[in-house]
Amino acid sequence: MNRCYARVPCPVAQLLVDIAEAEAHTIAVPMAIAVADAEGGLQLFKRMDGTLPVSTELAASKAFTAAVLRMSSAQVGELAKPGAPLFGIESTHGGRIVLFGGGLPLRLNGQVVGAVGVSGGIVEEDLRVAGAAVEGLHEMECRARSFRELLPGAIVESSVLAKVKEEVCLALERCEPPLAQERIAVIVGAVCLALTQTG
Repeated sequence: MNRCYARVPCPVAQLLVDIAEAEAHTIAVPMAIAVADAEGGLQLFKRMDGTLPVSTELAASKAFTAAVLRMSSAQVGELAKPGAPLFGIESTHGGRIVLFGGGLPLRLNGQVVGAVGVSGGIVEEDLRVAGAAVEGLHEMECRARSFRELLPGAIVESSVLAKVKEEVCLALERCEPPLAQERIAVIVGAVCLALTQTG
């Protein structure tokens, strides 16, 4: 059965922020991390200690840009150069359109269901951290297919999903040898996707 998602399920959005934050710690750059729904509405936000204040608005705007235009904020920047098809778009939407890297669309079943926006480092660092979240979601989706085969027709309400997430996390944290937090996030996210259907 092909699932249709209107947005990233909330527990999965939190796991994507966790993955992005872990990557930011890896490169030792404090970041602001935003997840937007498919219409660009802010779904989840985290600002790490030490993040520049300007990064708060930039991260949310990068997520907005990637969500509403269905492409990376860097691609929008290329298409907004003088003479290009989107020239001047940055002056629309109350100035929320960002023309440089750090905003990436999030896809499930090939459809844009939101975006992640990251700010705090140089563009390459922002892209690395946002990319970790996108890669995490892709891996969650791939693993969710396997879980769905084991749990056909098992759909849970979002209110139950938080408890499922908590219990699966606790079980995985007791594994020997210990799993990296990023691995735990991917597995838990896959279980959440397998058990969720929205839209």
